Amino acid sequence: MLISAAILLVAVSLMHSVLGGINLINPICRRDDLPIILGSRRNTVLTLQFGWHFLSFFWVALAALLVLLHARPDRFLEDFLMGGAGLFIASGLIALIAGRGRHLSWVFFFPIGGLLCAALAGIG
Repeated sequence: MLISAAILLVAVSLMHSVLGGINLINPICRRDDLPIILGSRRNTVLTLQFGWHFLSFFWVALAALLVLLHARPDRFLEDFLMGGAGLFIASGLIALIAGRGRHLSWVFFFPIGGLLCAALAGIG
């Protein structure tokens, strides 16, 4: 059951990113009346795209955790903390690099990843 749920999560993630990106986010980003966020149109587009695709990224990470829960139920707490730390650290890096430091989500994502790493070290 967990593997089936993981496969469905990956499928919906791909459909969400590809179809939603093509049919919703791209047309919105091409609008002439797009508001300026964080000082430029580029940052507005990046914010919309990052926010949209982050959900898909999160679903893939959740699918990986479901596979790990199926394969190693006795180590799920460690796997959950490690997967969460990786998810938030990767998200922080993407936000920091793509947004050139202007989108401040990285200010929250890095500490969340660090706290999850610390929690993992505390149970080991």
